[in-house]
Amino acid sequence: MGISEMKKKCCCFGHRYIYTEISSKIEEEIVDLIENKNVSIFYTGGMGDFDRAFCSAVRKIKHKYTWIKLNLVKPYFTKDLNVNKDFYQLNYDSIIIPEELMDVHYKSAKKWRNRWMVDNSNFLIAYVYKNYGGAY
Repeated sequence: MGISEMKKKCCCFGHRYIYTEISSKIEEEIVDLIENKNVSIFYTGGMGDFDRAFCSAVRKIKHKYTWIKLNLVKPYFTKDLNVNKDFYQLNYDSIIIPEELMDVHYKSAKKWRNRWMVDNSNFLIAYVYKNYGGAY
């Protein structure tokens, strides 16, 4: 990540499942972060319903706020990145595989990727519907 990008305010988001319709609420939160908190970079792990809804909202909002970026953070390189290169180039501004994850065993890499996103963000938006479990 370049120095200029490190100075920009970032937001990550996530959880796997969505049990209610929250698209308009997601859009409201993103717009608030852009307009009132100067967030211009959004990180996603690209997994699950919530990530898909959030990415969709960021892409929709990018039509008005053209300077914002949606970056996919992968825990490790996969063949899919090459096979579906056009998809990734169309849907994300960049793909990040954090250097800190290079020596992490693949079975725990997603957990470390999530930690990286939190550690490199100023804000976190999460969807938690119960008061127990890993997301809680």
